[in-house]
Amino acid sequence: MTALRPARPARRVGIAGPGGEATPAPRAGGDGDDDRDAGSAYPASSAQRSAPGGGAGLGGAPVVLGRRVLLACVLVAGLLGGAISGLAVAITTGDTSVQPVKTLSVGSPAPVTDRRTVAAIAAAALPTVVTVDVGGVGDDGSGGTGSGVIISSDGFILTNNHVIASAVASGSPISVRRYQEFGQIQAQLVGRDPQTDLAVLRIPAPTPLPAATLGQSGSLVVGAPVVAIGAPLGLSGTVTTGVVSALDRNPTVPAENGSAPTVLIGAIQIDAAINPGNSGGPLLDALGQVVGINAAIAAVPGHEEQTQSGSIGVGFAIPVDFARSVAQELIATGRATHPYVGASAATVTTGEATAIGGVPGARLVSLVPDGPVARAGLRVGDVITRIDANTIRGTNDLLVAARLHRVGDKVTVTYVRGGVTATTQMTLQEQQN
Repeated sequence: MTALRPARPARRVGIAGPGGEATPAPRAGGDGDDDRDAGSAYPASSAQRSAPGGGAGLGGAPVVLGRRVLLACVLVAGLLGGAISGLAVAITTGDTSVQPVKTLSVGSPAPVTDRRTVAAIAAAALPTVVTVDVGGVGDDGSGGTGSGVIISSDGFILTNNHVIASAVASGSPISVRRYQEFGQIQAQLVGRDPQTDLAVLRIPAPTPLPAATLGQSGSLVVGAPVVAIGAPLGLSGTVTTGVVSALDRNPTVPAENGSAPTVLIGAIQIDAAINPGNSGGPLLDALGQVVGINAAIAAVPGHEEQTQSGSIGVGFAIPVDFARSVAQELIATGRATHPYVGASAATVTTGEATAIGGVPGARLVSLVPDGPVARAGLRVGDVITRIDANTIRGTNDLLVAARLHRVGDKVTVTYVRGGVTATTQMTLQEQQN
């Protein structure tokens, strides 16, 4: 069985200058199988929990996802070390007041055959990708590097929460370097969401900045070409290529200090090389549109505790269809809400459905009193097969369908009870701690 290993923050290499020692990063695992027995739609589900975030320095332990034990890790920032020229600035917590809702654009479906050259994609996308520097910049080697992508011309940047979480916790500086520029720019933290491992920063924009086009991750197919851009091992502006090797993976990112893990729901699996420092950078389709935010890599079994790790051709990105929704909410309010269905469920596979004469989907095991599912009139034993236009093949699909909406949204639920198919309206509620 192929296992996964944690990626570690790397030393600065070559002419980049002296580096400090790296510390272990968290691991994430996932093989795309549903958690059939756990039923992860309940409010206390680990699939809807995450750590307060972790950048460099997080440790992790093996985790179980579906029926396989897979080890993986969050791509944490590579250690910078040494002195960095330019402006070092302190982190700000951001304005928590409500801002006007920003609507982020939706691009074209990802092409399968009609595509641009990698050189053309890189030339257009590189100016929209930034390097995120966190922590100290002194001779002690402290601090780290991640990536981010400019998502609007007025300076909003999307990245991973784990890239900036350690700086937030310690009050350390966060700054941004634009492509082919050495000067550091003060970064304001607009909002972050540990449960989804996403965060939004903002930098000043006296003139409109080059912004990436956000595509449609839902249009991706296995085998579609992709391009990853970021700062692996602190090497800004690095471009790698590959294909979508699988869809709808659900790798679990373990957390430290006893916190619940993060599950990257419906993650895009890629074979494009990504390494520590790529975290928060964009995954692009063949038109150069952002279809994902790179977040985790796999690891070789038996080598999880080594201080260094690199790509073995199995990486994971957060789909942009989901990331776009979270980013818009963070920009508008500084926080993200988490709609849920209020039920524990078990996956009914196609094989199981055939054997019992039923239908595949998510079978309700228990309901939260006065929760969305209970209010909609569903009962234990009902099998949910669709939510709006989304086919429900198991518990993870149930989570994804809820997370793609907002709290208060009304959705149409298709379910089967006693062999009879019916529909009902359900209003999503906010998941509480």
